[in-house]
Amino acid sequence: MKSALKKFKFVLILIPLGLAVSFLDAKVLDGFLSTSKIKDHYLFIGGLLVVIILLLFAVLKFDQSTEK
Repeated sequence: MKSALKKFKFVLILIPLGLAVSFLDAKVLDGFLSTSKIKDHYLFIGGLLVVIILLLFAVLKFDQSTEK
């Protein structure tokens, strides 16, 4: 069981990433950025930054755990 979990740890990173991309894509397709409100654009960029930071953190943790 543990070997299978170690083998597919990257899936635990990809599933939340796919959900975040799907959520952002749905917001953009609904016309989220069609308005010229600066607040919406900052919210979108902030969301992307949070997703990228979380992804980098998860990848670095995953990399450190595989080196041991």
